[in-house]
Amino acid sequence: MLSFLSKNILKILFIFFFMWIIFFDENALLRQIKIGNEINSQNKEISRLKKLIKNDSILIENLNSDTLSHELEKILREEYLYSKENEIIYKIEKQ
Repeated sequence: MLSFLSKNILKILFIFFFMWIIFFDENALLRQIKIGNEINSQNKEISRLKKLIKNDSILIENLNSDTLSHELEKILREEYLYSKENEIIYKIEKQ
């Protein structure tokens, strides 16, 4: 047994070292992969929210304008069912 350890001590130490690095270290490989996946999902969420903010900013800018623009009239008619006098609106919904 002692001769086996003395002959293969470097192999045993390397195996122990790699196991320590992969599973138990503070900067373990598995932990780094998990953190990388979380960062990617957060970056996707950030870009989704930036697009949403951009669309909302355009909508707010249109709503703050003094005149009734074509975009505002479209929003009022489609989403809030506003109509002009003596005008009937029929809403068709897809099933």
